[in-house]
Order: sequence, then C-alpha cells, then structure tokens
Amino acid sequence: MTRTGSGGKIKNVRSYELNSAQEEAVRWCDGHQLVLAGAGSGKTRVLAAKIAYLVEKLHVPPWKILAVTFTNKAAREMLDRVKGMAGDDLHGMSVSTFHSWGLRFLQYNRESMKALGFPPNFVVFDRGDCRNLAKKTVREIGGDIKTHVELLEDISAAYAGCDPLTLEPDLDGEPLRVYRKYRDNLKSQGAIDFDDLMILPLHILTTRETILKDTQNRLEWILVDEYQDVNTPQYRLLKLLSGHSGRVMAVGDPDQSIYGWRGADINLIMNFESDFAGARVFILEQNYRSTGSILTAANYVIRNNSGRREKNLWTSSGDGAPVKVARFKNDIGESEFIADEIERLVSGSGAKSYDYKDICILYRMNALSRGYEQSLLERGIPYRIVRGTSFYERKEIKDVLAMMRLAVNPRDETSLERVANIPARGLGKKAVADLAARLREVGDSPHAWSELGKNPPLKGRASSGVSELSGMMSGIIGEDSLAGAVNYILYNCGYDLYLREAFPDDWEDRIENVQEIASIAPSGSIAETLSEVAIYTDQDAFDGYGSHVNLLTLHAAKGLEFPVVFIAGMEEDIFPSAKALNAGNSIEEERRLCYVGMTRARERLFMSGAIRRRLFGKEMMSRFSRFVRELPDTVTIDDRPRGGDYDVFRGGNRRNWRW
Repeated sequence: MTRTGSGGKIKNVRSYELNSAQEEAVRWCDGHQLVLAGAGSGKTRVLAAKIAYLVEKLHVPPWKILAVTFTNKAAREMLDRVKGMAGDDLHGMSVSTFHSWGLRFLQYNRESMKALGFPPNFVVFDRGDCRNLAKKTVREIGGDIKTHVELLEDISAAYAGCDPLTLEPDLDGEPLRVYRKYRDNLKSQGAIDFDDLMILPLHILTTRETILKDTQNRLEWILVDEYQDVNTPQYRLLKLLSGHSGRVMAVGDPDQSIYGWRGADINLIMNFESDFAGARVFILEQNYRSTGSILTAANYVIRNNSGRREKNLWTSSGDGAPVKVARFKNDIGESEFIADEIERLVSGSGAKSYDYKDICILYRMNALSRGYEQSLLERGIPYRIVRGTSFYERKEIKDVLAMMRLAVNPRDETSLERVANIPARGLGKKAVADLAARLREVGDSPHAWSELGKNPPLKGRASSGVSELSGMMSGIIGEDSLAGAVNYILYNCGYDLYLREAFPDDWEDRIENVQEIASIAPSGSIAETLSEVAIYTDQDAFDGYGSHVNLLTLHAAKGLEFPVVFIAGMEEDIFPSAKALNAGNSIEEERRLCYVGMTRARERLFMSGAIRRRLFGKEMMSRFSRFVRELPDTVTIDDRPRGGDYDVFRGGNRRNWRW
C-alpha cells in the first residue's frame, strides 16, 4: 500500500523491492555510510528507498533531509521515486543539484550577498557568458586573447581551492591580475559565475556563525549521489553542513570517476571512511542493466586499474550475445562496418529487431564523428549528434534569455552588449559603453529602466535608441509570467520580425524554439527561472530518444543507457588519448571512461578501431587500444566475408589477434 499524505500504513522496507544488499544499505542508519554502487546496480532506487525509510520508519521530518546530485534530470528522477514509495507528503525536503542548492542558499541569504557587494537581483552567468567576459578581461589588461579559455580554466581550478575566508586563490603574476579583474567585472555587472555557487556559500558559512548553526540544525541527513564526481568545494560544504550530528550517506562508484579534468577528486570517495568517522561501507554488485557478456568484458578491463576497491558486476539475466570486436585497415572501413551493422540490427535479420533510437555510437573526441556521420548519411540512416546544452546555445535562445536577464538586472553589461541592437536601435559601441556606465550607477534601483526611458543619458539617435530599449525592458519586467515575457519579446518588441528578416530559411523553427522557453518553468518568477537555466548541465540537455541513431562522446554518455552501443576509435593515442598517455595516472581515468562506455550497453556491445585513420588533416597509423587487449577470451571477432577495407582478422580466438 502506498502511503499518501501524513496518514496511511508505514511500509516494510521489503516492499521497496530491494535485493538483500540494497536492503541492508537502506536499513542501516547508525552513522555515516558509503554505498559503492556499480553501474546499473539500482543506486537511485536505494537512495529513494533510504529517504522513504527515514521519513516513514524513523519519522525524520522531510525538511531535515537534503539530497544532492549532479543533474536536474537525476534530481527529478530521485524525487519521483521517493514520492512513489512514500507518497507526496514531503514538505520542505530538498532534492537538487549541488549548484541549485548553492543558488537557493545565496538567494535566501541576500543580506550576506549584499555585504559582499552583490545586488538583490544578482544573476548567474552561464559558461558561454563567462568565456566572453574572460576574453574581455584579458583584453582590458593587455593579455593574449588566444589563451583566455585556458586561463579561465586555470583560474577556476585555483578558485576552487581558495581559502573560503579570503576568497583569494593561490595565483600570482598575470593569472592573479586576470582573476581580480574578472571578479571585479562580474561584480560590477551584478553577476556570479558557476564556481561562485559553491565558493560563496562556503564563504558565508565559514564567516557567519549564526547562519552556519541555523543551516546545520535544519539538516539531519545529507544524501549524495555520484559521490565519485564530488570536487573540493562540494566536499567542504558537505563537511560544514553535516557538522557534528548530521549524517551523510554517499552513493558512488570509483570505477566511474571520469571528470578529473573538471575538478572531481577520486580520492574523496576512496578516503570516505577516514573523512567521516565511523562510516560503514556497503557494496552493490548485482547489475540490472547489461547482459553477462558485457559485464564480464567490463570487469576484465577495469580490474587493470591499481588501488581500486574490489567490485565485480554480475547479473542473473544470462550471458546474452557476446561482445564483438573488429579492426579495419582504415577509418572508412570502420565507418562502413558500423553502418552495415546498424542496418542489419534494424532490419531484423539478426535474432532481434531494433529501432534506430535503441542504438548509439560513442567516441572519445568530437572530431571522430565526421566519418561516422558520412556513412550514415550515405545509407539514409537518421541520426543526431548529442552535444550537451545545444538548446541553450542557440542564438535565438541566448538572445531572449539575455533580454530577460538585462531587464531583471540592468547592470548586466554582457547581456546589454548582446541585445542592445536586436532589433537595430542605432546604438554604437561608444553609446553602449556609455549606457553601461550609467546603468552601473543606477542599476540597483527598481525603477532604473523607467527612469532611463524618461531621461536618456545619450543624445541624438542614440537617445531614441535608449528610450526604445528602456521601454522594452520595462515591458518585460511588467509581465507576471515567463510565457508572458516570451510573447512580449516576440510580438511586442519585434523579435519575430527580426528573426524573419535575419533567418529567412528557418525563422519559423527559431520562433518555435523561443516559444519553447515558456516550458522551462510553468511557475516561478522570471529571475528564478533565469538562474536555474544558467546551471543546467550536459546531462540535462539529453531530451529523449527520437527515432534516430545517437552519436555522442563517452563523457556525454554518463548516466545514459542504450540496448546497442558501438564504441568506435579504439586506438592508442585516441582512446586512451595521447594527452592521457603522457600524463602519468591519467590512463586510469581513461580506463574508467572505457568502463563507463561499455556499461552503457544493455544487450549488444561492439568495439572497433582502424590501423590507418585520417584525423586533423593527417593520416595516422595506430595500434589497437590497450583496453581492447585487456578484454577476455569470451569476446568474438566479426569475421564475416566482405571485400574492400574491412577487418583484417580471421578466427575468433583472442590469441590470434594481430595488434
């Protein structure tokens, strides 16, 4: 019986449909705990069941529970699971991403933000806006524009390790000058960036004892999903929030730690017991996703990493089809093989017929997709490339979001520069710069736009342009819903006409894209919606499985699964990458990435490579990837007769392979 409201029957933990290892992890509530959950082992079910158990059996108030993960998609799925187990009476419980929690914390503590020099209506710059601001900052101090992206990454890494008290990173020379100027530019525009969503809460909690105690007293349990992806600031937050009496349940898999380049620190999950005294470890090894053949192959590969926590995935569903490996004389042969195989799988000439949506092609770098696309196009096989936040990177989407952001925060110079002349208003660079300077002075006033409209700070044609822009901004603010603001921009401000004239071939699609913005959040203020949009992640961008083959990088595939998976480009210097081969223990993260790719497959897994490949305008010769060489003898080589440049192997015994 499902519990509804505050009444009803309390479920026994067995009714959550858990296996014995999962049930043990859910029942144990005597302290901190680490659940090592292998790929496909039901970690989301365990997290949801734990929350339901805490609420139903131990009567922990929902508002004293915080559950954090890394994507909005995962947070929504977890909340839906909890409601399915415990009912809807979960008032005050927080299930969110780390960054969404950080945003809400900063919005709740606006007085502390004001003391740091930020306006009440501060905005969050997305990564694209931050890159543009970094480029502008480098230009202002006379630095090398070509290196601004790398410099921003270095600064971000240093900022993540800064002292929460001083907010000063361990930098000197030009990087320190760029950092300080970049921070000043952000603050002058009333903006924060992605890193601030962790660092600023840390600073406030570290420097405001009352806020720290109040926040700690409101939390009894903190549950963390994907703990292997936690970085240093997130770890520091968990330690602060849990305090002396809060309990942490971390669920993760060191074998799936693949984001070291983004700051994730695998040592944090490896050292969990020493960081959280008295912690107990639980291991989930039964897999509910993949066949036995796929799991055996994945286990063989990952066991070559040193110092890992021993864990072997298994399934009760049988071995299924063997993993197939093929190598070709060149990349053209590999691409044709994949297209052939897809046609065979979809036609039903094999044991089972698949839809295009059931199939994905994974590769280590985006540049590899060209050859696979070409073969799919030649066969008329529908496909799409999954590239992260594509919807929010479209020009029309960024334009409209920038308009709304500027309306809410007049100090946002980055948005002003983007939309000042959309549609054209005769505002040149100097006029925009002068207007930005004026807005920095009056931008915190709730009537800034209406006052500027009445008394434009510029003269001549620019004056009328400022009045027009001010009227547009005032109109956006006057709308009481996101849908109203979108329609106002489209049809009252002439943006629909602008799209018709600027993009005659696809203006209708672009208008539909803009209208889709209204679906982001059916309720809530424009300002709240804009802040949420800025922190959407790569995984949130995967919006379903239309009837087409999916092409995506191995990193983008984390959290997804498909009945059929092709991992292509299995060659030394490509996968593992040349950079990893030259960077010591980076090879272990590459192996974990291979393990993640393999465990995305539910029923069929193909791995392929080529001896010769044309890449970046050059032909390169490669050995087969070491990860293929680590596979067990149970894999088979595709040896069907074919002409041209297809595979050079004959016979299914691994010992006969030519490397």
